[in-house]
Amino acid sequence: METSICAWAPWWPAEKTRRFLSEVEEVVGARFGEFELDEAEGTVTVSELDCVLGLSNLAQMCRSVDPEDWRMLVYSHMARLDDFAPEVLSELIGDFERVKGDLRVRVVSPNHLEHIDPVGDQLPLGMFACLSVALEGATMPVDRGHFDQWGQDQDEVMTAALANTVAAKEVVSTEIEEMKGQFKVFTGDSLFTSALMLGSADAMPEVGPWGAVVTVPTARDLLVCHVDASEEFVNNSAAMLAISYTRYLAGPNSVSPNALWWRPGEPLEAFARLDNASFELAAPPELRDYLSSVLNAGVERSQSRAEGIDL
Repeated sequence: METSICAWAPWWPAEKTRRFLSEVEEVVGARFGEFELDEAEGTVTVSELDCVLGLSNLAQMCRSVDPEDWRMLVYSHMARLDDFAPEVLSELIGDFERVKGDLRVRVVSPNHLEHIDPVGDQLPLGMFACLSVALEGATMPVDRGHFDQWGQDQDEVMTAALANTVAAKEVVSTEIEEMKGQFKVFTGDSLFTSALMLGSADAMPEVGPWGAVVTVPTARDLLVCHVDASEEFVNNSAAMLAISYTRYLAGPNSVSPNALWWRPGEPLEAFARLDNASFELAAPPELRDYLSSVLNAGVERSQSRAEGIDL
């Protein structure tokens, strides 16, 4: 049966998706023996390792290289599983004192949590702040079953894990000017970079009382556009959302195309939904009213200038 276009790799036509899956099947079969491939979900269940491996990140990596290089990329990706044997990970995560220094918080999408009972906090617009363990060049979400064995308070553990995350991050903040928009882009080599938006205001300096619009297109990116009483905010935020959406589609380690409203000391709230391939303003009434007042003031100033009147 011909493979159709898959939601986890929508950029490929059916024949290219089939070629990618064939590479995966051959490598996994040769290396681990028995396995089960779910084309619709984009997962491989490896019986020997008792794990379910998502293929979306691997597909994103293969998308960026020539198909002739896919075999080596798939092989290198699968070979890393040897370093994460279930018995070794179970022993590690079963000892809270041993693992607590490696606890982190990672912002993830719902499909990242489909095969576990995660520990963490639900965020607006489908995102989730997931308690995770930092491994050598990888990360593993903490399952509720392991967490319950620790006998620890979840809020306290999440606070400590977030402190570990912020302390361990070495990110580069850049200002880019594209599409006539100005905003900040925080990037890092870690899969926990996007969790900076859960930390203190120190991660986002110069943010006023109305905070900022933030996006986490991938685990390694955090885009920030300050909200202020300026007509330019509309253009700046629109440019940021466009670039963020492009990064989300390109990946790897995609998180969400949606945007959140961040304020110092306040819970994150929805700002805009883009995961249905269109723009939907989801901001709360107070922010909508503020932005409307900014836009209305801009219209009044434009009309006054046209009439030769200075306000």
